[in-house]
Amino acid sequence: MSQRIELGGGTVVRILSATGAGTLLELELQPGAGAGAHKHTREDETIAVVSGTLLVDDGERRILRAGEAIFLARGVRHSFANEGDEPVRAHISCTPGGLERFFREVATATEEEALAAAERAGLVLG
Repeated sequence: MSQRIELGGGTVVRILSATGAGTLLELELQPGAGAGAHKHTREDETIAVVSGTLLVDDGERRILRAGEAIFLARGVRHSFANEGDEPVRAHISCTPGGLERFFREVATATEEEALAAAERAGLVLG
């Protein structure tokens, strides 16, 4: 059974699978929700849109619709947002695994604790 984590701001993450080899997440973003600029130093990330329309900016602004995906290699600074009027559902695959620990930590964290969790997870914010 998946673990559901509410991150606030209209964002919900479900951990669908988590192993050392890879993590599979389901992301729900309400209109206006998203993730600011960041980069992963430990994992490659693939975002596949299941429903809705997702803006992904990896130096180039891209609009992804249901059935479309983008591969983001580790070290690539990127952000994503739901700029539409409908919720977005997307699957995020990270290889190798481990990113799920970050989401578990930040679910109840203060801002200071979230920044420390990001650093432990190898995420560079901004």
